[in-house]
Amino acid sequence: MSSTYKVLLAIIAIGISLSIGIAAYIYNSTEADIRTKLVDATYLYDQNTAISNFELTDHHGLPFTPAQLNGQWTFWFFGFTHCPDICPITLGVLSSAVETLKTKHNIKDKVSIIFVSVDPERDNKDKLKSYVNAFSEHAVGVTASDDKLFPFLKNMGIIATKQKLSDSQSDYLVDHSSSVYLIAPNTGISALFGAPHTVNNLVKDFLTIQKYYQ
Repeated sequence: MSSTYKVLLAIIAIGISLSIGIAAYIYNSTEADIRTKLVDATYLYDQNTAISNFELTDHHGLPFTPAQLNGQWTFWFFGFTHCPDICPITLGVLSSAVETLKTKHNIKDKVSIIFVSVDPERDNKDKLKSYVNAFSEHAVGVTASDDKLFPFLKNMGIIATKQKLSDSQSDYLVDHSSSVYLIAPNTGISALFGAPHTVNNLVKDFLTIQKYYQ
């Protein structure tokens, strides 16, 4: 191998190393920059890390899979229609946040709310449809049988525990996580919002994350 060829290989290797280093620096700097500007999001995920695979059913009785998420931003909240407080409050805030993004900030991207029922025993498609429609035209209610739902909940770090109120089989509440996920148009997990949720903070953080979305 000639000395000239060796020098050329060395230059190429150095160039590759520099490129990787610069890319890593830019990525880390950008991520750090986003974090400092977030108001309410408790953690910003790598937007190339896709949401866990799932097979759910929407409030029209149609299959709902990751394919339905492509090309749109989605706020995800996990609850149940018999929830007395957290669920209606959170869905109300999410609905107002999405409406604010569309009207006040003229967001052209499609933004939807995904309400995942952790109570498939009582929340059939008709119940889900009437429930989410009461909050927003941009909301979709989804659920699944236990064998498909609970592995997905586990993968997403969502806790849901049934609490019996009486001997009746239908008289119970479900203790569940109150966090909200933001999923990017490439189905990547962008942020996790901890309760309590406010319209202004959700809107501000969404706009920040959207600005840096690649």
